[in-house]
Amino acid sequence: MASLDIKRGLIRDRSNNYPEVSYYIPKTSMKFMRECLKGHNMITLLLGKNKLPKKELKAYAIRYASLDNYGKTELIKKLVMLDISKNPNDVTLASIADSWLERKSIENPIRKTSFKYHRDIIMKFFDSEKLTTTADLNYDTAIKYIKWRTVSNFNAHSSNPLSASTIKHELQTLRQMARLAAREGHLQNGGIWDDVTVKAVAGVNKKVVEPLTIEEQKELLSKMESMPSHDIALLLLITGIRIGELDALSKDSLNNGMLTLHGEGVGRYKPIGGKTVASSRTLPVCPTLAKLFERGNIFKSSPNSLKIALKRNFKGIHAHRLRHTFAVNKLLAQTPLQMVSYQMGHSETGITADLYGKFVPEHFKAGFEETIRIRKEHLDWLENHYFLI
Repeated sequence: MASLDIKRGLIRDRSNNYPEVSYYIPKTSMKFMRECLKGHNMITLLLGKNKLPKKELKAYAIRYASLDNYGKTELIKKLVMLDISKNPNDVTLASIADSWLERKSIENPIRKTSFKYHRDIIMKFFDSEKLTTTADLNYDTAIKYIKWRTVSNFNAHSSNPLSASTIKHELQTLRQMARLAAREGHLQNGGIWDDVTVKAVAGVNKKVVEPLTIEEQKELLSKMESMPSHDIALLLLITGIRIGELDALSKDSLNNGMLTLHGEGVGRYKPIGGKTVASSRTLPVCPTLAKLFERGNIFKSSPNSLKIALKRNFKGIHAHRLRHTFAVNKLLAQTPLQMVSYQMGHSETGITADLYGKFVPEHFKAGFEETIRIRKEHLDWLENHYFLI
């Protein structure tokens, strides 16, 4: 049976035949709260070992307390007739996953391969837990997924634990599948996992991408000088754009001393090719950037060529690391945080500070004059004198 903490308005259920759950109810009157507790116990008794999401259970308990005796009787009849373990509309989880993949691929054909990868990961989880139909889904499914995915890394090139951001992204895919099943009438509650979260813990599942040192940047550019993808690497270092944004670049992107990315974002809608609305931005053009557009190599080489070149010749360096390096170069050269955040295409400065603040001491001026000078000189070389030597 559940217990009630009247002072806090908290119902807590630790009974053996129901998943441990607790939730707060309105603290209107002692009688009302006791009726909520009675409703909770009645519902869990009627449903036996079947499980309701916490939000739905709470809603039923409050509804029970709000009804008169006739209403309570009708609600109990409804619950008696309800069998959430057997739904005539149950379908296989494989069909739901395929339907999700089809819809996402139509929405964004460019990311079809990525969507298929996430679908396959989710299906591996279903198979490992022997989940076959929508009737097998319950509140614990998402919790089990997080536990399973934490120890299941299918990347053959890495033995490191998965980052929290990766699991969060995949959990969102699981949520989308649940909502799709609910919209099609195969699941009663599409928001079944809305309150399930993944906590990022430094040193455990939160990856820190180290920026390249000045020496590493120079060595990288020197070794890549004869490679077709050299200009792309240099472009990422001096602009901080995402490698996926290269597809949005054309010779017309540079005009009147400005580089325009993704055109205009309208309202809450993100621009074509942009990750978020903030991706629509205008960057200043330095002499090195102007020269890169003049040379034209950035339009002749594909982004994938840079990924391959880095993977084959530079252990531990990937394209996104060049974006991180740009941000740290700018911050160490005392470029205002707001400007760096805008150039990175972040939706708010807090994101930039959280990602890169650890690389820039809080009180940066005192005692770091030499560091500032060296970084400013390096940035000046990259942006203004790289092709003059």
